[in-house]
Amino acid sequence: MWALDVLGALDAGILLLDRHCRVLYWNGWMEQASTLTAREILGHDLFDALPNLRESRLHIAVRDTLATGAPGVLSHTLNPMLFPLRLPDGRRMVHNVVIRPLPVHAQTTGGVAGAEARCLIQVTDVTASVNRERVLREQRDARYRAIVDTAPDAIVTTDTRGMVQWMNGAATRQFDYRSEELIGQSVTVLLGDDAPDWLAMAEHSGPGSSGSLDAVTQPVELSGRRRDGSHIDLELSMARWESEGRSFITGILRDITERRRTREELRASALAMRQLAEQTKATLDALPAFIAVLDRSGHIVSVNRAWAEAGPETTFLGQGCIVGDDYLHHCGKGQTADPRADDVMEGLRRLLSDGGPPVSAEYVTANQHWFRCLAAPMPAGPFGGTVLMHIDVTEIKSMEAALRKLVGQKSTLLREVNHRVKNSLQLVSSLLTLQTLSLPDEGVRVHFQDARSRIEAIARVHNRLYQADQFQTIEFGTYLNELCDDLARASGGESMCNIVVRSEVIDLPIDHAAPLGLIANELITNAVKHRGGGPARVTVTFRREGGDLSLTVSDRGPGLPSNFDIRKSRSLGMRLISSLAGQIRASVDIDTTPQGTTFRIELPVPDAVPLLEASSAEEIDG
Repeated sequence: MWALDVLGALDAGILLLDRHCRVLYWNGWMEQASTLTAREILGHDLFDALPNLRESRLHIAVRDTLATGAPGVLSHTLNPMLFPLRLPDGRRMVHNVVIRPLPVHAQTTGGVAGAEARCLIQVTDVTASVNRERVLREQRDARYRAIVDTAPDAIVTTDTRGMVQWMNGAATRQFDYRSEELIGQSVTVLLGDDAPDWLAMAEHSGPGSSGSLDAVTQPVELSGRRRDGSHIDLELSMARWESEGRSFITGILRDITERRRTREELRASALAMRQLAEQTKATLDALPAFIAVLDRSGHIVSVNRAWAEAGPETTFLGQGCIVGDDYLHHCGKGQTADPRADDVMEGLRRLLSDGGPPVSAEYVTANQHWFRCLAAPMPAGPFGGTVLMHIDVTEIKSMEAALRKLVGQKSTLLREVNHRVKNSLQLVSSLLTLQTLSLPDEGVRVHFQDARSRIEAIARVHNRLYQADQFQTIEFGTYLNELCDDLARASGGESMCNIVVRSEVIDLPIDHAAPLGLIANELITNAVKHRGGGPARVTVTFRREGGDLSLTVSDRGPGLPSNFDIRKSRSLGMRLISSLAGQIRASVDIDTTPQGTTFRIELPVPDAVPLLEASSAEEIDG
């Protein structure tokens, strides 16, 4: 647990997140600066606990680090005050944020290797640094005030022997010495063992005018040493100056620990980017497609392995081009058996010159190889231009042709089946008609006529399927009109009944259309049969109402008894309606009055079914 003690003692905020952004560690510095205790936030999603950070630059950087393993640095300059942090005096804290991926330790579970991505977030208080830079800007015109005690950087003045003569308050805080402890001591007390000689560096800066600091050495980086022996990274700028006949050396020792750490992180990030580029190239080389990158002028700047090693049997558009070739010029000399290759080239020219839409086209070569060409712009790439890909789809084309032929055969078979079922049902209907004519009992003939009507309703469904180009659904509105026309003619025409149909264009699956058609047949037949003294007047509507379908059949007959219950009816027709409604999960509502009866059938809109499209004769023959 000593590592956690170290993290807790750091003068910086330390957070540890898992791959789900849950907080695994929240040190004491963060508790004091944010007023959120570890108990309140541990185990919670950081961006749920601090919702103002969701979709912020910090959120994006954390996701990138967890996904790619690349560290991120969020400077206060571009991202001021990301976390809601406060200084002890209540002022908002300005801070930098560094996001680092933690090393991933592979674990083996059941023979499968897995890893848990985590990241470490370091929050550094740079309020003092920001204030320091602000003060420097305000005082840049006052040269002599650069050595006053309020300067934000550590400033040390020595004599020509290297003995400390004066140091500002920043130096006392940075090195943890009091001024009186160092006055008269050698400046080497503040420098690391590997630091250059103070006096030798001062010799490279010639003496300035009296009281001036104009002659300043170029900044050098070195290590410093605090009172407790710990090291600090410094940037040293020196100047020699004279006052009242004495020579002095003033050094500004700026703490660059964070800068050096950031530089190392950026170097690591650049290495990660190079590795990512190499990984991307390896991925492209592993693809079977022929891929090339073109600059804005159409010259090839990169190709993958498949393109470079393409044999003579491929002959895709531009085969044989190498890096540096003008792709458009080279393809202008090629020959293909398909004029669509010209369209490919024209689209590619527009893409390169005007930044047109991506190109997607297919063409066939002289040796009957099919290729799909895909080209997309790369405005953010180092070369501009576009990425070009040719994919050999010859095998896919062969499979598509075989599938079209098979679909055509099945479509023909289904059409023939529906035709034969329709003919068989019509034959049964004709036999029932003949049988009806030979029956002396009027009541029995009515039952035979009802049976024939139901059979014809089913036959009409198969007739619609036979005539249509799809075999899983029928357009129910057209079917309903045909059904009502047939029933009106069979009932004696307009002198006996008047049927008005109002229907929307709605496709229904066959397993819904057949039961609903039989229900409509029963209701219309009953309305005509029990019309009373005059001609039957029937109104049939079929429409979509929200997520339901509604079939309504209304008549102006004598109506049903007020206590009528379709579930208890002994009528075969009513029992058939109730049973068919149950098959399609429909409800049946009955509104009866002395002026007529209205049946309302409501059912959920059926789920869409994939349509089996019939192929054209040319596709079948091909």
